[in-house]
Amino acid sequence: MKVSITREICLFEVDEDFVLRPKVLVNCLQQAASLHSQQAGYATPDMLKQQKAWVLYRLALQVHNQPVFGAPLEIVTWHKGTRGFRSYRDFEIYQQGRKSISVASLWLYIDLVRKKILKVPGDVARSYTVESDVALNADLDRWKPAAIHNPDLTRTITIRPSDYDPLGHVNNALYFDYLETLAAPLLENRRKFGSISIQYNREIPEQTPEVCAALKKQENGFTFEIRSAADVHAAGEFVLHPRK
Repeated sequence: MKVSITREICLFEVDEDFVLRPKVLVNCLQQAASLHSQQAGYATPDMLKQQKAWVLYRLALQVHNQPVFGAPLEIVTWHKGTRGFRSYRDFEIYQQGRKSISVASLWLYIDLVRKKILKVPGDVARSYTVESDVALNADLDRWKPAAIHNPDLTRTITIRPSDYDPLGHVNNALYFDYLETLAAPLLENRRKFGSISIQYNREIPEQTPEVCAALKKQENGFTFEIRSAADVHAAGEFVLHPRK
């Protein structure tokens, strides 16, 4: 079963070049995944009542054509199967018939009370069905973000009350907002993200006043971390498109 949604791009969702912002892109992915869960019989509000939730662990995306204001997006998603504690989901985003973005993602099934990762129940996994199509060849089981010891750039980012979602932690999409803030000095001359991979390690607890975002230049791109005094909350890598 593949699920698709179509949505317009609003002016407040784009940058100065009318290109969709990364945070909005991830919100689109989450919306499509939520719709799929709803159609499979596991709507998010119902799961929360049972103190269960799907939590995004790793995500890799590749930009083929930048989504721009003026035409609707079609977001297509499908379940690629479950192995033990891990479930896999792919996405493709189209605009005017052209593929804009390909995404691979890895999700965990969480007991919210015990803060414990659960083996995905067989009836849950079967409800989503399995599609064999591959949106992006990314080995999310083996990929791990590199640690940053001597960052080239750091930014302190204040956490706002509006950053928290119904699960009580900073929404996954907001990390991409923080990443855009961190990478701002690199985005001069209208450069954009070409690919991003991220691993979510630990939620940012409520009452956290701020986080530090750190960046390190590598041979073929950049690595990044979003961390507080106690934890590295997310880490990953990205590549920029060439300058226009």
